[in-house]
Amino acid sequence: MKYMKNRLSFLILIPLIIGPSQPDSAYTELSLAAGRGQYAYADCSEHYPVSFVDAGVKIEQNFQSPWRMGLSLSVIRRQNSTIVFGYPDLAYDSKYFSLGTTGLRVGPEDVLYIEASIADQVPVFSGKGLGRWGVGGYISNWDTHLWIGQNAGPYDRPGLAGQIDFPLATNHYLFLNGRVGKSRSITEYGLSTGLRIVMP
Repeated sequence: MKYMKNRLSFLILIPLIIGPSQPDSAYTELSLAAGRGQYAYADCSEHYPVSFVDAGVKIEQNFQSPWRMGLSLSVIRRQNSTIVFGYPDLAYDSKYFSLGTTGLRVGPEDVLYIEASIADQVPVFSGKGLGRWGVGGYISNWDTHLWIGQNAGPYDRPGLAGQIDFPLATNHYLFLNGRVGKSRSITEYGLSTGLRIVMP
C-alpha cells in the first residue's frame, strides 16, 4: 500500500517537474566570447602548468515546443598546438526541467535552478570548463543572471566557478566567467568575457 501511495505521489508531481514549454515564442540566441587561463598537466615525470587562450561562438534555437537545438564551436591555442572543439546542443527544454546533450537542469531559470552541464558555454575552456555543476538564478530588478558552482576539465582538479551577465541594451547581454582552483602547487584559473544576443 505504501508503495502504491509513493508511486501515485510521483505521478501527480510529474506535470510540476516537467512543466510547460520554456519560451512563449521561438527565439534564437547567439553568444560570442574569448578568454584565457591555465591548467595543470601531469605525465609520468612531472607536473607542470599549461597556459591557453580560447575563443568561441554558440548559436541555439529555442522552439515554441519544448525543444532546443544548437551548436557551439571553440578554438583553443595552447603551447604550440591549436584545438578546434565543436559540440551539439539538443535538449528537451521546459520551464522547470531540461535534459539533453549539454546536461541536466531542474528548476526555472527565471527564479532558481540547479544543473550539471557538459561543454554548454563558450569558449569551452575559459567559459565554464568542459564539465560544471552548480546553482543559478535571476535577479529581476537588475535583469541579471548569476551562476555559481564548480567546474573541471581541462583543469586537473575541480575549482570554484561563476558567471554573471549584465544587460547592455534590449536583448544584448555582457557576460563574465571566472574560475580558480589548485592542483598541487599550480594555480588553475580561467577568465573570459563575451556577448549574448537574443533574437526574437
